[in-house]
Amino acid sequence: MIFKTTRIFLIAFLLISFFSCTSEQTESESTEQIELTSNGLEITEAWARPGREGGVSAIYMNILNGSSESDTLISLSSPVAGMVEVHETYEQGEGMMGMRSAGTVVVPARENLSLEPGGLHAMLMQLNRELVEGDSLEYTVEFRKAGEMTLTVPVQPMNR
Repeated sequence: MIFKTTRIFLIAFLLISFFSCTSEQTESESTEQIELTSNGLEITEAWARPGREGGVSAIYMNILNGSSESDTLISLSSPVAGMVEVHETYEQGEGMMGMRSAGTVVVPARENLSLEPGGLHAMLMQLNRELVEGDSLEYTVEFRKAGEMTLTVPVQPMNR
């Protein structure tokens, strides 16, 4: 019973701390504003937000698919986190926002998929170190067709 209560408290704390950091949304770019420069997948404008050791953070990015076929995101990982999942922010009703696993994420052919505050985002959970502004972190994204991409992204404030 104590474990269950502690677990519920931890989940509530993580959600509250995440939403307190996502209250400011950045302007997203539409597909029309982004030029698809390749015939494959390209990740641009990636950045992560600060987070406390043992806590959570998120990575935001644009995934550009210049190919004629859609591709599916299979997994994300990072050495700084015990677990990484794509989450989506949604309205629960009565003005309350929630967050849940996004399930299968498909990047449509010849389109851009934005992972941004207040929408889809790569959630870093169980951080094994503090992420502070000016740091950088490495993460790996795996797609069904395009394979793995490992990138290094800067840690930046939410109001960047």
